[in-house]
Amino acid sequence: MSATTHSHPQQASCQHTLGMPSRKPLYLLADAEIGCDAVSGALVVRRIGAPVQRFPLTRITRIVCGSKVTWSGKALATCFADGVTITWVDGHGRALGNTQPRFTKPESIGTLIETYLELPDWTKRFNNWRARRRLETLITSVKRQAEAGKVLSAAIFAERKRAYVHHGDFPEVFEPMGESFCLALAVDRLHKIGLQSRYFGFDGGTLDLAAELSGLLWAELNFDAGSLAGTAEPPQLLTRVFESWAHLHEGRLLEHIGDLRRHVCREVDAWR
Repeated sequence: MSATTHSHPQQASCQHTLGMPSRKPLYLLADAEIGCDAVSGALVVRRIGAPVQRFPLTRITRIVCGSKVTWSGKALATCFADGVTITWVDGHGRALGNTQPRFTKPESIGTLIETYLELPDWTKRFNNWRARRRLETLITSVKRQAEAGKVLSAAIFAERKRAYVHHGDFPEVFEPMGESFCLALAVDRLHKIGLQSRYFGFDGGTLDLAAELSGLLWAELNFDAGSLAGTAEPPQLLTRVFESWAHLHEGRLLEHIGDLRRHVCREVDAWR
């Protein structure tokens, strides 16, 4: 869904059980000032000279919001009450921050992560896990391209492996705003499974879990994009391209989370 001045609500791609439409992301990326309020369980978006738009909270999974949007306290509280995360982006599409509703009960994996972060060398252990997931991300993308007839040479693969796996560097060919879209998706997924987007570890260290997971998605999106997304596109087209890609590959985020769960369990068990 979108509330920009130059796009239209996206059609739901699947249906929940009982015939209810699926939840969709809402992109509030208007070029002009708009106001966001809440009435009877729905967000109400108002723009000067344009019809009022109404988005039921039951239809929204997450929100990506530009700096032109003015929120009422009621609108924010309504999103919190319904468990909808919000990610703010600046005028260049870079993520500024996010809100995440509080949890009513802890989850077992959250407790495991907190225990894992008590390890004196948790940073080294996590860096090793991240390097393995980066390699898996690169290999998955290369295999996908090969199946599509685009075989990567051994030399190029070796160079990408050195740059990405060890240093996190890769060619960013997708529009920068896509990085914020990946972060919003990661925050939303973590919230839905009962995890915080950020944790604090031993000696004050920080694990920005949402940023780490979204970074893997962002790299894979760029590996997949190739030269097709190398030019600037209007926000409404970018959201459609991203949502199409995310619909096919959101499962990759769950794979990363599942592998992290296994990693944390092994490390905590070995420590105990």
